Amino acid sequence: MTTLNFKINEKNYSVDCGVGQETQILSIVKMIDEKAKSLAKMFGEVDSETLLLMVCILVFGELEKAKNKLSSLEMDIKSMKQDDIDINGLNNIIIDLAKKVKSISSSIKNETTLNP
Repeated sequence: MTTLNFKINEKNYSVDCGVGQETQILSIVKMIDEKAKSLAKMFGEVDSETLLLMVCILVFGELEKAKNKLSSLEMDIKSMKQDDIDINGLNNIIIDLAKKVKSISSSIKNETTLNP
């Protein structure tokens, strides 16, 4: 277990984390700190608890938007895959029709050859 010390909006914090998670957690802390400082500039003096609550609300709002966008993209991909299936089916129909046209063409050619 590792203890990380960091600041968010100039206030000191410590958390314990698993070995190997330090870089990821510090990266996340940096993003939280940036949001907290931005909010503090917009709203002025706000206590740390309220500030972190506001950061949480913003981050979860962004997460919800990202989930909705991902869901929309997944539906688009599913639709595209369905379109691909329809295109493949259409290709097979076209190939079958081409074979029938060739067969009919050969039959007509044979009939005109036999009945001049």
